[in-house]
Amino acid sequence: MFTTVTWQDYLASECREELLLQAVQRFKASHGFLHALEADSYFRGENTRVARKTILRARKTETRDAQGRRRIRAATEDVVGNRIGSGFLFRFVTQQNQFLLSEGVTLPEHVKSSLGADFDHQLEHLGEKALLHGCAWGYWNADHLEVIEMAKNPTSGFFPLLDEMTGEMRLGVQFWQIAPERPQYLRVFADEGVTVYRKEGKALVPVTACQPYRRSVRRDVMGESVTVQPGYGRLPLIPLRANAEGRSEFTPAIRAKIDAYDAILSDFADNLDRANDVYWVLNNFGGTLDEVAELLEQISRVKAVANISDGTCSGSTAEPRTIEVPYAARRAALEMLERALYQDYMALDMSALTGSSLTNVAIRVSAANLNLKADRFEWQVRQFIMGVTSLLGCPCTDIRFKRQTIANESETVADIAAMRGDIDRETALRLNPYISDEAADALLASPDRKEVDEKRP
Repeated sequence: MFTTVTWQDYLASECREELLLQAVQRFKASHGFLHALEADSYFRGENTRVARKTILRARKTETRDAQGRRRIRAATEDVVGNRIGSGFLFRFVTQQNQFLLSEGVTLPEHVKSSLGADFDHQLEHLGEKALLHGCAWGYWNADHLEVIEMAKNPTSGFFPLLDEMTGEMRLGVQFWQIAPERPQYLRVFADEGVTVYRKEGKALVPVTACQPYRRSVRRDVMGESVTVQPGYGRLPLIPLRANAEGRSEFTPAIRAKIDAYDAILSDFADNLDRANDVYWVLNNFGGTLDEVAELLEQISRVKAVANISDGTCSGSTAEPRTIEVPYAARRAALEMLERALYQDYMALDMSALTGSSLTNVAIRVSAANLNLKADRFEWQVRQFIMGVTSLLGCPCTDIRFKRQTIANESETVADIAAMRGDIDRETALRLNPYISDEAADALLASPDRKEVDEKRP
């Protein structure tokens, strides 16, 4: 968490607007902001370290001296090679977040209705950003949840000013620019409301006056919005952390293994490019390297090595050859790194679910680590939801999640059939993965089916 500038510094400052501008610059240079941007890059499959990789390649330069004679020199230069990024972080974060939140959250009806129709989708988005950055904030804006990211791009983000005594957020600062040459804007969240500023030179100019928070909004018959119960008594910004430490799931261990994987894959592609062509070995050529260069100019894109003499008196010969690129060690290293990545992140490797591992017991064992990882994240999501419901005046602890499950459905149906004599029809319908809850309700409400059930012994 950003602690370079605190709430106490803000209170003690003679020019608070100037302090906010300094705080923005310090935050943009902080480890947390830069790490969040890197996590986003890896999430998009852009490995920032592999993106700087170059390879050394020989090149030929040709000049002419004062007498007009051609001079050919060999030199080397750094050129851009293959820069292959992997999608491991996208796969891991998406799997963990969707496993827990893709089905939404189940709350009491009166509580869920007060959160709005888009709450589940916004919570899913917020969870993804929290896992990547370590923490993201949900801003309850009148009647809906707004996701605020720690880092959106190099010129946009958000940071809190914390109380040095309690560690609680007392002020929130969101900053953004649509382009580096465009003005910078700040949205400052204080206890009394929200104020938007525009940076002009070294000063902040208010764009809008302080707007008090709106507790809820309703529409009248004419479609006009009516504010009800303004204010919350505290900041309507609730943090969602990735874990108890508030650290990104893009850990140094995960990054090091992704970097190694991408570097090996990129180097292998470079070697394939270099060995793609046939090269020629010229025996008993007897010529100079300049003459070899002339020969190469006549034969387009052919590599050549000239042996002046092979120790025999036979005539000159030319042998085409190719380079065999070793791949066994690289393949073993890539497989080892991939297994280590899945183990470190506690993710489920879907490619491992084949053959005999497709039984329900084997699937549950394979998904055990993912369930444990989701358990840890679930506590953070619960705290976030309790914070939102408490802010709205309807505190709730009855919070349930329906996790995505993987199962051998044919085996499940066979199990239901085997225990059909011990369970009633409603239970059998509810357990059947091929029958939705709505279809089960319709079947149970059907009068024809009721008569059949009554006639059963």
